[in-house]
Amino acid sequence: MIYLDNAATSWPKPEEVYSRADKVLRSAANPGRGGHRFSRQSAEALLLAREAMASFFSVPDSRQVIFTSGATHGLNMVLLGLPGVKRIISTGSEHNSIWRPLEFLRQHRDVEVEYVESGENLEDLKKSLARPADLVVVTHASNVTGHIYPLEEIVSQAHAAGALVLADVSQSAGVLPLDFVGIGLDFASFPGHKGLLGPPGSGGMYVRPGLELTPLMLGGTGANSHDPGPPPALPDRYESGTVNLSGIAGMAAGAEFLQNYGLDKVLSHELDLRRQAAQGLCGLGAQVYVPDGKTVGVLSFNLPGIDSGDVAGILDEVYGIAVRGGLHCSPRSHDALGTSHQGTVRISPGLFNSARDIDQLLTAVEEIIGQGRR
Repeated sequence: MIYLDNAATSWPKPEEVYSRADKVLRSAANPGRGGHRFSRQSAEALLLAREAMASFFSVPDSRQVIFTSGATHGLNMVLLGLPGVKRIISTGSEHNSIWRPLEFLRQHRDVEVEYVESGENLEDLKKSLARPADLVVVTHASNVTGHIYPLEEIVSQAHAAGALVLADVSQSAGVLPLDFVGIGLDFASFPGHKGLLGPPGSGGMYVRPGLELTPLMLGGTGANSHDPGPPPALPDRYESGTVNLSGIAGMAAGAEFLQNYGLDKVLSHELDLRRQAAQGLCGLGAQVYVPDGKTVGVLSFNLPGIDSGDVAGILDEVYGIAVRGGLHCSPRSHDALGTSHQGTVRISPGLFNSARDIDQLLTAVEEIIGQGRR
């Protein structure tokens, strides 16, 4: 298997991730729910993981890091839980984990939603912010083209206009250095299973001190059990139920691995492979979708006359190469590219891929094109 679908879920994971998740799982209990040894050990493992993730994103108070099942969970917690919202602006290439909650708010809660394309000059966003907005939602990096949107400038403009900012860092966490506090984010949501190299079902959310959400879920937290309402203190307020302790511990191990390895080396490696793939695909006559400006390692392409899903299927079944074909849960991105009818073939090399993997991909694509011409 040549695995080139790291934008969906990274694979393989560092050995540290497997061993940490396994170790925690072998003695996992409900943290904070009892005084016995396993519960105390689990509470300690959870605290260490929370502090590791806070350190990774430069958050001084680890209580502001809330553990979730992934980025979708955190994005929904903010979008559906932020009180008093009347107008939201979404900028970037939204994933359905943003688009669908926004459409729900528009249709069922009478929230005005405006979608703008934030180019490098941010002119459309400036125009939209001329009218009062409560929240700006930013997709930091596109999961279709890899384009990186200017997060710091967007935050600056939104705050100047009196709007809060929620960032979806699904494609940038673990690849780009992110200082949530330094950037000035109000909320951020990240998955553990992509660039952070953690297990599926893990992730987290950052909430700036002083901000409050209406919890989406209510239940056991181990604290304030006599009160019918959610605990007032973070992180318990937003972590009802039993957390995915082994997944969270594995995610923290992935973050620690990345800190030791160096994010600059991760990005450089992935961009080298992306560049190699883009040049080779263009030389073969593929339609390659390369945006202006900076990108992460994600790259989309199409072959003339062949459906993207068919290309992905052939690469998997004949050549043992894992890519993704289709709309990638981001239909508005494909509307902008003009590829809504067929989607794209997406490759997303990761830290453990090599130039040889890309060479084999290009050889396979060349053969598929040749077969299609016969």
